[in-house]
Amino acid sequence: MRQINKIFIFVIAAITIYSCNEIMLNIEDPVIPESDRVVLIEELTGASCPNCPKGSAAIEFILSQFPGKVAVVGIHGDFLSQPIKDKSKYDFRNQKAKDLENWLKPWYGKPAATTNRILTEDPQEPYAISSPDLWYAEVAKELQKPHQMNILLAVDYDENKRTIDLDVTAIPLVDLSGNYNISVYLTESDIIDAQSNGSEYVEDYEHKHVLMDMMTNATGDSFGTNLKANDVIKKKFPTYTLPVREGLFNPEKMEVVVMVSKSDVGVRDVVQAAYVKVK
Repeated sequence: MRQINKIFIFVIAAITIYSCNEIMLNIEDPVIPESDRVVLIEELTGASCPNCPKGSAAIEFILSQFPGKVAVVGIHGDFLSQPIKDKSKYDFRNQKAKDLENWLKPWYGKPAATTNRILTEDPQEPYAISSPDLWYAEVAKELQKPHQMNILLAVDYDENKRTIDLDVTAIPLVDLSGNYNISVYLTESDIIDAQSNGSEYVEDYEHKHVLMDMMTNATGDSFGTNLKANDVIKKKFPTYTLPVREGLFNPEKMEVVVMVSKSDVGVRDVVQAAYVKVK
């Protein structure tokens, strides 16, 4: 019996050591092909969301790993997006953010994020995934796909009038069948304001990529049907005037984010995204 017990103890110890070694194995970084492909992340977040700082940290890590390859829009819609009573200076909610958040439902909760609006295998979260730990892999997967469209942006900002004039040029690199929409987001970063964080509040939290408004409808405007390779598609948008709001709509901290996506029934895949600073 003692001999059997010794063997049993040895086997358990060996399994434990093997398990520890297995946990410590390094996972190879994904191989991202050289291309001009840019992936869009639409992050569902909110100032009153206690878990959302984890989502924001995941986003910043992704940006650090794929510089120039990812465009981000932070959507403060309805759920847990209200200002924190007696702490918040600003209200980041706006009607298009609310409409977009509701259009991307259902999802389990916040934080959640779409990656190029790719349809997932979970019917409870068809577009927005509520686990930040999964976002990096989703972005890497999208960056490994073929680059199919170039998007060129020309922004003219008039400092005296606070106006933005935007010209978009899109060049499909392959034939793209179906219907397509274009969306134009105006985002702002480096906004210092209160944020719920677990059971506490951070009063000087740095909010980034906040969706301030859109120069299109919330779900995009029609961009074309059955796009042909090498066609040059140009679109000029009506002049947009930045609102005057104390502490917000600072052009030096704002970006224009543009993306073209499929708009067929049940298919919302983003073909390509692009972004440029307002000023």
